[in-house]
Amino acid sequence: MKVSIVLPTYNEKDNIKAIIPKIFEVFEKNKIEGNVIVVDDNSPDGTAEEVKKLQKNYSIDLIEREKKMGIGSAYVTGFRKAIKNKSDVVFEMDADYSHNPDHIPDFIEGMNKFDLIIGSRRIEGGKVIGWNWYRKAVSSGGNWIGRWISGIDVSDLTSGFRAYKKNVIESIDIDKIQSSGYAFQLEILARCLKKGFKVGATPIVFVDRRAGKSKLSKKELINFFLTATKIRLGMIK
Repeated sequence: MKVSIVLPTYNEKDNIKAIIPKIFEVFEKNKIEGNVIVVDDNSPDGTAEEVKKLQKNYSIDLIEREKKMGIGSAYVTGFRKAIKNKSDVVFEMDADYSHNPDHIPDFIEGMNKFDLIIGSRRIEGGKVIGWNWYRKAVSSGGNWIGRWISGIDVSDLTSGFRAYKKNVIESIDIDKIQSSGYAFQLEILARCLKKGFKVGATPIVFVDRRAGKSKLSKKELINFFLTATKIRLGMIK
Protein backbone atom coordinates (compact mmCIF):
# COMPACT_ATOMS: atom_id res chain seq x y z
CA MET A 1 0.00 0.00 0.00
CA LYS A 2 1.41 3.35 -1.08
CA VAL A 3 0.48 6.43 0.95
CA SER A 4 0.66 10.14 0.09
CA ILE A 5 0.31 12.94 2.65
CA VAL A 6 -0.85 16.26 1.15
CA LEU A 7 0.34 19.31 3.13
CA PRO A 8 -0.91 22.75 1.98
CA THR A 9 1.42 25.49 3.20
CA TYR A 10 1.50 29.25 3.54
CA ASN A 11 4.15 30.68 5.86
CA GLU A 12 4.85 27.35 7.56
CA LYS A 13 8.66 27.36 7.43
CA ASP A 14 9.16 26.69 11.14
CA ASN A 15 6.47 24.01 11.23
CA ILE A 16 7.38 22.19 8.02
CA LYS A 17 10.92 21.38 9.11
CA ALA A 18 9.49 19.63 12.17
CA ILE A 19 6.45 17.86 10.71
CA ILE A 20 8.07 16.26 7.65
CA PRO A 21 10.85 14.39 9.49
CA LYS A 22 8.23 13.18 11.98
CA ILE A 23 5.99 11.85 9.18
CA PHE A 24 8.85 9.84 7.70
CA GLU A 25 9.81 8.58 11.14
CA VAL A 26 6.27 7.18 11.43
CA PHE A 27 6.52 5.71 7.92
CA GLU A 28 9.76 3.91 8.75
CA LYS A 29 8.61 2.69 12.16
CA ASN A 30 5.41 1.22 10.73
CA LYS A 31 6.89 0.00 7.42
CA ILE A 32 4.69 2.32 5.36
CA GLU A 33 5.64 3.13 1.78
CA GLY A 34 4.88 6.81 1.61
CA ASN A 35 5.70 10.26 0.36
CA VAL A 36 4.71 13.84 1.14
CA ILE A 37 3.21 16.32 -1.31
CA VAL A 38 3.68 19.95 -0.28
CA VAL A 39 1.51 22.53 -2.06
CA ASP A 40 2.95 25.95 -1.27
CA ASP A 41 1.17 29.20 -2.15
CA ASN A 42 4.28 31.35 -2.64
CA SER A 43 4.99 31.70 1.08
CA PRO A 44 7.04 34.87 1.71
CA ASP A 45 8.74 33.27 4.74
CA GLY A 46 10.71 30.78 2.61
CA THR A 47 8.64 27.64 3.24
CA ALA A 48 9.37 26.30 -0.26
CA GLU A 49 13.11 26.78 0.20
CA GLU A 50 12.95 24.82 3.46
CA VAL A 51 11.10 22.00 1.68
CA LYS A 52 13.78 21.89 -1.00
CA LYS A 53 16.38 21.30 1.71
CA LEU A 54 14.29 18.45 3.10
CA GLN A 55 13.97 16.88 -0.36
CA LYS A 56 17.63 15.86 -0.08
CA ASN A 57 16.71 13.33 2.60
CA TYR A 58 13.04 12.55 2.08
CA SER A 59 10.61 11.62 -0.70
CA ILE A 60 8.79 14.93 -1.16
CA ASP A 61 6.96 16.43 -4.12
CA LEU A 62 6.89 20.22 -3.97
CA ILE A 63 4.24 22.08 -5.95
CA GLU A 64 4.86 25.83 -5.95
CA ARG A 65 1.94 28.07 -6.87
CA GLU A 66 2.28 31.71 -7.86
CA LYS A 67 -0.11 33.15 -5.27
CA LYS A 68 -2.32 32.31 -2.32
CA MET A 69 -5.24 30.36 -3.80
CA GLY A 70 -6.85 28.76 -0.75
CA ILE A 71 -6.60 25.47 1.07
CA GLY A 72 -9.38 23.81 -0.91
CA SER A 73 -7.68 24.22 -4.27
CA ALA A 74 -4.36 23.27 -2.64
CA TYR A 75 -5.82 19.93 -1.58
CA VAL A 76 -7.30 19.35 -5.02
CA THR A 77 -3.90 20.06 -6.58
CA GLY A 78 -2.22 17.69 -4.13
CA PHE A 79 -4.83 14.98 -4.69
CA ARG A 80 -4.22 15.10 -8.44
CA LYS A 81 -0.50 14.63 -7.85
CA ALA A 82 -1.13 11.72 -5.46
CA ILE A 83 -3.27 9.93 -8.05
CA LYS A 84 -0.60 10.55 -10.68
CA ASN A 85 1.89 8.98 -8.25
CA LYS A 86 -0.42 5.92 -8.08
CA SER A 87 -0.96 6.24 -4.34
CA ASP A 88 -3.47 3.84 -2.78
CA VAL A 89 -4.34 6.08 0.18
CA VAL A 90 -4.29 9.89 0.18
CA PHE A 91 -4.17 11.93 3.38
CA GLU A 92 -5.03 15.55 3.93
CA MET A 93 -3.25 17.01 6.90
CA ASP A 94 -2.28 20.39 8.37
CA ALA A 95 1.39 21.35 8.28
CA ASP A 96 1.21 23.23 11.59
CA TYR A 97 1.67 20.13 13.78
CA SER A 98 -1.89 20.28 15.11
CA HIS A 99 -2.30 16.86 13.49
CA ASN A 100 0.01 14.30 15.07
CA PRO A 101 1.67 11.97 12.53
CA ASP A 102 1.58 9.20 15.15
CA HIS A 103 -2.10 8.78 14.27
CA ILE A 104 -1.34 7.84 10.63
CA PRO A 105 -1.26 4.04 11.23
CA ASP A 106 -4.73 4.24 12.85
CA PHE A 107 -6.16 5.72 9.65
CA ILE A 108 -4.53 3.05 7.51
CA GLU A 109 -5.91 0.29 9.72
CA GLY A 110 -9.39 1.77 9.31
CA MET A 111 -9.12 1.45 5.55
CA ASN A 112 -9.95 -2.24 5.96
CA LYS A 113 -13.57 -1.21 6.66
CA PHE A 114 -14.03 2.29 5.29
CA ASP A 115 -13.35 4.35 2.16
CA LEU A 116 -12.82 7.63 4.02
CA ILE A 117 -11.51 7.97 7.57
CA ILE A 118 -11.96 11.23 9.47
CA GLY A 119 -9.72 12.08 12.41
CA SER A 120 -12.29 13.09 15.01
CA ARG A 121 -11.82 15.21 18.11
CA ARG A 122 -15.42 14.51 19.10
CA ILE A 123 -15.53 10.77 19.72
CA GLU A 124 -14.23 8.73 22.64
CA GLY A 125 -10.45 9.07 22.79
CA GLY A 126 -10.39 12.34 20.87
CA LYS A 127 -9.73 15.76 22.37
CA VAL A 128 -8.42 19.28 21.78
CA ILE A 129 -5.43 20.80 23.56
CA GLY A 130 -4.61 24.51 23.62
CA TRP A 131 -7.94 26.13 22.70
CA ASN A 132 -9.65 28.67 24.95
CA TRP A 133 -13.33 28.36 25.84
CA TYR A 134 -14.41 30.67 23.00
CA ARG A 135 -12.65 28.67 20.29
CA LYS A 136 -14.06 25.42 21.69
CA ALA A 137 -17.56 26.91 21.74
CA VAL A 138 -17.30 28.16 18.15
CA SER A 139 -16.03 24.78 16.94
CA SER A 140 -18.62 22.73 18.84
CA GLY A 141 -21.47 25.06 17.87
CA GLY A 142 -20.36 25.17 14.25
CA ASN A 143 -20.27 21.39 14.03
CA TRP A 144 -23.69 21.03 15.65
CA ILE A 145 -25.31 23.64 13.38
CA GLY A 146 -23.51 22.22 10.35
CA ARG A 147 -24.89 18.75 11.05
CA TRP A 148 -28.38 20.15 11.59
CA ILE A 149 -28.39 22.20 8.38
CA SER A 150 -26.67 19.72 6.06
CA GLY A 151 -28.25 16.58 7.45
CA ILE A 152 -24.84 14.88 7.58
CA ASP A 153 -24.50 12.91 10.80
CA VAL A 154 -20.71 12.89 11.21
CA SER A 155 -19.11 13.77 14.55
CA ASP A 156 -16.40 16.13 13.28
CA LEU A 157 -17.42 17.82 10.05
CA THR A 158 -14.59 20.35 10.07
CA SER A 159 -11.67 18.03 10.76
CA GLY A 160 -8.89 18.45 8.21
CA PHE A 161 -7.08 15.24 9.17
CA ARG A 162 -8.47 12.63 6.78
CA ALA A 163 -7.51 9.66 4.65
CA TYR A 164 -9.17 8.64 1.37
CA LYS A 165 -8.88 5.51 -0.72
CA LYS A 166 -7.67 6.24 -4.23
CA ASN A 167 -10.99 5.30 -5.86
CA VAL A 168 -12.80 7.88 -3.71
CA ILE A 169 -10.64 10.71 -5.04
CA GLU A 170 -11.04 9.39 -8.58
CA SER A 171 -14.85 9.16 -8.31
CA ILE A 172 -16.02 12.43 -6.76
CA ASP A 173 -14.98 14.85 -9.52
CA ILE A 174 -12.70 16.98 -7.36
CA ASP A 175 -12.26 19.57 -10.12
CA LYS A 176 -15.84 20.73 -9.53
CA ILE A 177 -15.25 21.52 -5.87
CA GLN A 178 -15.38 25.27 -5.36
CA SER A 179 -15.27 25.50 -1.56
CA SER A 180 -12.27 26.18 0.62
CA GLY A 181 -11.38 25.93 4.29
CA TYR A 182 -13.98 24.26 6.52
CA ALA A 183 -16.52 24.44 3.69
CA PHE A 184 -14.19 22.31 1.56
CA GLN A 185 -14.15 19.61 4.24
CA LEU A 186 -17.94 19.60 4.31
CA GLU A 187 -18.43 19.62 0.54
CA ILE A 188 -16.00 16.79 -0.18
CA LEU A 189 -17.60 14.73 2.60
CA ALA A 190 -21.05 15.31 1.08
CA ARG A 191 -19.79 14.22 -2.34
CA CYS A 192 -18.35 11.02 -0.82
CA LEU A 193 -21.61 10.17 0.92
CA LYS A 194 -23.67 10.85 -2.20
CA LYS A 195 -21.45 8.37 -4.05
CA GLY A 196 -22.20 5.76 -1.40
CA PHE A 197 -18.72 5.53 0.09
CA LYS A 198 -18.36 4.31 3.67
CA VAL A 199 -17.17 6.97 6.11
CA GLY A 200 -15.52 6.07 9.42
CA ALA A 201 -13.74 7.93 12.18
CA THR A 202 -10.67 7.46 14.35
CA PRO A 203 -9.98 9.51 17.49
CA ILE A 204 -7.24 12.12 17.34
CA VAL A 205 -5.68 14.50 19.83
CA PHE A 206 -5.72 17.93 18.18
CA VAL A 207 -3.08 20.35 19.46
CA ASP A 208 -3.31 24.06 18.66
CA ARG A 209 -0.71 25.13 16.12
CA ARG A 210 2.89 25.54 17.33
CA ALA A 211 3.61 28.66 15.29
CA GLY A 212 1.80 31.10 13.01
CA LYS A 213 -1.81 32.29 13.02
CA SER A 214 -5.04 30.32 12.98
CA LYS A 215 -6.94 30.31 9.70
CA LEU A 216 -10.37 30.56 11.38
CA SER A 217 -12.34 33.68 10.40
CA LYS A 218 -15.93 34.91 10.17
CA LYS A 219 -15.77 34.47 6.40
CA GLU A 220 -14.79 30.83 6.90
CA LEU A 221 -17.80 30.25 9.15
CA ILE A 222 -20.22 31.97 6.76
CA ASN A 223 -18.98 29.91 3.80
CA PHE A 224 -19.27 26.75 5.89
CA PHE A 225 -22.93 27.39 6.71
CA LEU A 226 -23.70 28.41 3.11
CA THR A 227 -22.21 25.14 1.90
CA ALA A 228 -24.23 23.21 4.49
CA THR A 229 -27.38 24.92 3.16
CA LYS A 230 -26.51 24.03 -0.44
CA ILE A 231 -26.07 20.40 0.61
CA ARG A 232 -29.46 20.37 2.32
CA LEU A 233 -31.10 21.90 -0.78
CA GLY A 234 -29.46 19.36 -3.08
CA MET A 235 -27.40 22.00 -4.88
CA ILE A 236 -24.20 19.95 -4.51
CA LYS A 237 -24.53 16.86 -6.65
